[in-house]
Amino acid sequence: MKKRGLLAALLIAVMTLLCGCGGMSAEDAQSYAQSILDASYKGEFDKYIEWTKSTEEEAKELYESNIDTTMQEAGFSVLGLSDELTANYRQLFLDMIKQANYEVGEAKEAGDKAYTIDVTVKPFTGFDGLQAEVDAAVTPEAAAAANVDTNDQAAANEFVFQKMYEIMAGKVASPSYGEPTTVTINVKPDSNGVYFIDQTDMTALDDAMFPAESF
Repeated sequence: MKKRGLLAALLIAVMTLLCGCGGMSAEDAQSYAQSILDASYKGEFDKYIEWTKSTEEEAKELYESNIDTTMQEAGFSVLGLSDELTANYRQLFLDMIKQANYEVGEAKEAGDKAYTIDVTVKPFTGFDGLQAEVDAAVTPEAAAAANVDTNDQAAANEFVFQKMYEIMAGKVASPSYGEPTTVTINVKPDSNGVYFIDQTDMTALDDAMFPAESF
């Protein structure tokens, strides 16, 4: 299973570009970065709203839209899954994203009013070996015992994805992590003086927290 298929990166590029104009102190840059990560992964919007002058409704709408994008990229709309199972996966993705493990370090001046920040990340390893576990759970014998018509593609998909959901839900509920690593992000102003975190930095963070090899 490829991460960029079933579990797309949660890139909050739009959110990172909404910060108000004006110079930042190092403390401001650290606080701003913390607010972006907390809004992106934890669904915690208070500080993000302060920085961006947006409303809670707007912040939640952006957060939810990213989950919807994840579902679309996963291809759930063409799998023929039940509404209940689809909703279960949507909640699973939300729960998984909130397991992101990171610690935002102090901001350091990098010239041109920009800052670098080291973020210590522990990679989520809960899905290591997931494919093998799913394969073992969806044998022809298991399908037969569940009275699944494997010639019915929708029924077969429902069976496989239900089994996978059960395995994944257990792992998200009891997350495991690998050794910590450091990702350096940049908080910098654009030509209009609006501070943001570049999308490539957010991608690097996402890849570090949820490695592709874990899927």
